[in-house]
Amino acid sequence: MVLSLSSILAGFVSGIVLLANPCEAANYGELLDSKRYFVASFPGQGKIVYLREGRKVLRDLIVGGHESLGAIAVDQTNARLYVADNAVQKIFWYQLVALPDGRLTTDGRKNVAIVTVDAKTLTCDGQGNLYVGGQAITAVTPSAPAPPVSIMKFSWYQLTTGDTSILNIAGIWNTKNSGDPPKMFNPSSMVTDGFRIFWGNANQGGTHGAVVEAPVSPPDTNPAGSIKVHVDQGEEVGSVALTPEFLFYSTENGIFATPVYKKEQGCGRPAENKKEKLNPAKLSLKNGGGGTPGPCRMITNEITKTKGMVWDGDGTVYALDPTSGIYSFPSGNNEEHHVVQMIEQQGLFDMDLLQVSVASMTSLPTVICMVMTLAASILQK
Repeated sequence: MVLSLSSILAGFVSGIVLLANPCEAANYGELLDSKRYFVASFPGQGKIVYLREGRKVLRDLIVGGHESLGAIAVDQTNARLYVADNAVQKIFWYQLVALPDGRLTTDGRKNVAIVTVDAKTLTCDGQGNLYVGGQAITAVTPSAPAPPVSIMKFSWYQLTTGDTSILNIAGIWNTKNSGDPPKMFNPSSMVTDGFRIFWGNANQGGTHGAVVEAPVSPPDTNPAGSIKVHVDQGEEVGSVALTPEFLFYSTENGIFATPVYKKEQGCGRPAENKKEKLNPAKLSLKNGGGGTPGPCRMITNEITKTKGMVWDGDGTVYALDPTSGIYSFPSGNNEEHHVVQMIEQQGLFDMDLLQVSVASMTSLPTVICMVMTLAASILQK
């Protein structure tokens, strides 16, 4: 296959759609200012909304077009938004576009990513691969039982070629290959660094593991032996977030943290679930200012059963409480903290974060502007 210069430039231009058109920006500083967006599904109103950091108003991103909005995920690398619609057993994707005036929109097209799937949770890695926690939908017969609940991986290559099928209905991890009792039981939330994948089980966390780590590529022999149960306390995990040092997770008792590289499995001593007023004087004390003395320490019990917990890559974790709104707290340690409410809103279901991370690339605007101008002149010929 021979690609023409015009097709290459067209592909390049579409690849930088995240930046909209920097040539039209009156002040490029505005293009870089506070370019962080929290994207959330809003099932009760049948739409996807977003909140720009520093603002107090939720704005519509996608209105209508879905039967049952559920889990979402943002591919940071390619500025794609994935949306699960379990009523039609599909996952759709949209190209996100950050406009110079700070608004977030799409390119107007609704694309099908995956079909015949019941998706409970979605996440992406830095290579554009999509991970789906849920179950493939197939025709069930006595000789062909239903596929297991699993975590399925869809490569960036498959997603870009438009292949919407599920090539491996058993996924990379499932209820069959993750031990006895299975550690991949009922995934409610996932996060990955591209090499490891961490998931929380929606129920029976004490039996199957509340928060679990496994390699993205399971070994051929004894795959269950490569699994690590980070947290064995808390029955219902709603969300997980990963930083270089800590794994944050939410249960029915609050938000907790545990070191990512701790040697032992599980939490050891029982987690402290007693709800009491935060004492600021304790915040500087050892062991997290009143948190548990074991590796799994309470961050806050002000909010519980959160969804869509994300780390901003800097010093903050954000969490969505479906009953009250979006919150933030520091990610640099596992001490007890007050959470800060960013916006009050009931009914949001899942959340992910989009960042326009070009602030350090000071020469990029000029380069992009030149390339887009060149591409436009060639494509017009």
